Amino acid sequence: MTADDRQLVASAIVSALRESQRSKRWLAEHSGIAYSTLRRKLDAQADISVVDLARIAEALDRSPASLLPDLRSGR
Repeated sequence: MTADDRQLVASAIVSALRESQRSKRWLAEHSGIAYSTLRRKLDAQADISVVDLARIAEALDRSPASLLPDLRSGR
């Protein structure tokens, strides 16, 4: 995953988190990802695995695809 990809996915997750009016701590608790790890991922400092993405999507009651950039648009 490139740094640009990390930033795009992290931004989508942060937007979904804001829309749901939940905190990063809430997301960490409900996704099973340690808060410090989640923070690094949402700051685009660490890759977000497919498993992480699925856990985050489930916690936010969204599809994992909704948290991925549209690669067809060429960004």
